Amino acid sequence: MSFFTLLWLAALGLGIGALGRAVVKDGTPMATWMTAIVGVVGAVGGGSIIHTILGNGHTVVATLLGAALAALLVLAITSWQRTRGEGS
Repeated sequence: MSFFTLLWLAALGLGIGALGRAVVKDGTPMATWMTAIVGVVGAVGGGSIIHTILGNGHTVVATLLGAALAALLVLAITSWQRTRGEGS
């Protein structure tokens, strides 16, 4: 996986984290920096998994899976924090 692909996935993760933060009603108990980190980790992790499974040349699939994983991680952690009663 190239450096630019990783950079693209990281930027996508930041965008997904920001979008997830904007969409969640009544705010989110997760800090802004944590939302950004979770988005980046999810996007790069998902993209890396697809790259490992399918090999080179599947950037679109890696991007889509990375975005989906980033969104799911933000949603899961936010839901988990709400059920525990944590807040900012």
